[in-house]
Parts: sequence; C-alpha cells; structure tokens
Amino acid sequence: MRIEKIMSTPAIVIEKSVKISTLKDIFSRQKINAAPVIDNNGTISGIITSTDLAAIHNDSLLVQDILSPKVHICLKNNRVKDAAKTMVKHNIHHMIVMEDGKVIGMVSSMDIIKVYSET
Repeated sequence: MRIEKIMSTPAIVIEKSVKISTLKDIFSRQKINAAPVIDNNGTISGIITSTDLAAIHNDSLLVQDILSPKVHICLKNNRVKDAAKTMVKHNIHHMIVMEDGKVIGMVSSMDIIKVYSET
C-alpha cells in the first residue's frame, strides 16, 4: 500500500511566527497533533507536535522558539511499510508528505497502525 492511500490531506502548515496560543487553538479546532512549519519563503523549517506543546507553559512564545528542526519526509508513492520503518528507526510519530517540493499531506503512526490492524 502507498502513503497516498492513508495520508491526511491537505496538511495544515504553520508559519514560524505564529504564537503558541494561536497554535494551540489551531490544533484543537483542526483536531491535529502535528504540523509542518514553514518560513516566509515557504521552505520547511521544522515540525511542531502536540508533544512539543505539552511542555510549554508560556503561550506568548512563537512556534520558531520550540519547533523540532529535524523533519522526516516521504513521498505519496512511498510504501507504508517503508514509512513505518523510518518512524521506528527515528522514534517519530509524524512524517511530512511531499510532492514536487511542496507539502501535500501528513502521515502519522496512528494512520499506519490503522492499516495494519485492518489486514
């Protein structure tokens, strides 16, 4: 099975300059646990997750202050099995799905668990 079959799309992309208070609201309203972070040029700067947010008690900080700069990406035609291996190897729960240099979706460990629990 390919990533495009299980990914969440479109991805909610967050700018580095967004306040943490706003980000918490976005995560809550959109019911998401992670989002790619971009700079002013649209280049990926990192990823922000609900785990990152859980440790923060100062809502006036900006996303750029707490984002995780190391991101793992996959392509929509990558195999789910390969994404799962990457997640296990790097102990991560979210990957950004890219196509032609643009963010097109997200895939989470829960998305992958759902696939394997249905087989």
